[in-house]
Formats: sequence, structure tokens, C-alpha cells
Amino acid sequence: MNIYQDESGCLGFKAGSSRYYVVAILCSNEPKRIANVIRKFKGQLIKDGWPKGIEIKAANLYYASYDTRIPNTYKYKNNPTEPIKTILRRLAACDIEIDTIIIKKERISKDLQGLPNSVLLNYYSGRVLIDRIVRYDEVNLYVDMTNKQTHDSQHYDGYIATGAYLTKRRFFPLNIQHVDSNIVRGVSAVDFLSWAIFRKYESSDNQYFDIIKNKISTFKTYYFREK
Repeated sequence: MNIYQDESGCLGFKAGSSRYYVVAILCSNEPKRIANVIRKFKGQLIKDGWPKGIEIKAANLYYASYDTRIPNTYKYKNNPTEPIKTILRRLAACDIEIDTIIIKKERISKDLQGLPNSVLLNYYSGRVLIDRIVRYDEVNLYVDMTNKQTHDSQHYDGYIATGAYLTKRRFFPLNIQHVDSNIVRGVSAVDFLSWAIFRKYESSDNQYFDIIKNKISTFKTYYFREK
């Protein structure tokens, strides 16, 4: 099984930080189809005027009208909803499953808020990843290479692998790679999914989430109850 992980929001607690934090994983046995969907989508946006030097991510598309690097000749400069909904519909048409966890940050205790962000990332990633990983006899897990681990505690790879092996009670092939989302397009795909989920909670904007909600298999919330 191929699993791709991304996060939306931030784990900071200063003024101006996001209120929610989302970890999402995309599971698919169709990596080539996912890659082709993303490749064609990005290729079309570049034809529509998107600059090649700026990564095509959900947040970048959404805030294009405020970004002076994005030329006014870009077709969707002032209409970000259309391309984002297009890629979400195309991904939802694929054979995928999404697992996600949403954390309401204000309810995280003050003691835990003082931990390195990457320690919290490892913990919340494990809560959504490990239950999924242990369903399979072999897993390729792809994580965005910007995931930095600078603390002295157990790092992401070891934390996730140890949790998976102990839960499954045996060793099995688990390949964890930190990759460039421009190369491993499944990571680029899950960026759009995590952003859509984040947008629902952070901004009370359901229009993107509603496109993918039927693909969500596991939905966990921490420190608050869904209405």
C-alpha cells in the first residue's frame, strides 16, 4: 500500500497561529493514476499562466490574488476556487481513502505546548497513521521532506515504525521516505486534501471538504466534539 502524508495549519501557539492543526493521509494502490492526475493538473495551470518557479499547492492557489509573484495574466488569479475544486473532484474520482485527525490547539495543555513542534507532529501522526499501516503486509509511506526533526527525542521514522511494529506484533516491510512533493506527486495530492479539511475548521468553509468527504475513512478529532 502507498500512503502519503501532509499537514495543514501550524503547531505554534503564538498570536496569529492557526486555531486548528490537521494531519491527513492519502491511501491508494494507484500511484500512477494519482501521479497522472496531479501532473496533468499542474501542467494545465502552467499553460494558464502559473509561474514555473512557484510550487502549485492549495494555499498558494487560494491566495494567488495577494501574491505579487503571480502575474495578472494567470487565468485564475482572482478565481482560486475553480482550480482547487477541479483537482479535488479529480482526486475524489480515484480509488483512494483518506484518514485524518483534526486538533483544536487551544485545548492542548500548557505543558504540552512547550514541547518541540516535531514531537507533537510525531504523536498526532502516529494516532492516524499506525492504525492504517498495520492493516497491510507491506507499506510505502511518503512524507514531505520539509518535515524537520531537531529535537533529541525519537524522530519521526523511528517513532512511526516502532509504533507500527509493536501494534502489529511483528516486523514487516515499512519503507518511509521523505520526498520532494514535486517528484512524488502523491504528496502533492494529499496537500490539497489536508487543506480542504483544514479550511472547513479554520475558516468554517465546507465547500472544498464536501467534495472529498465521502472518501474519508477514518475521522478523528482531538480536544473538541464534532457538532
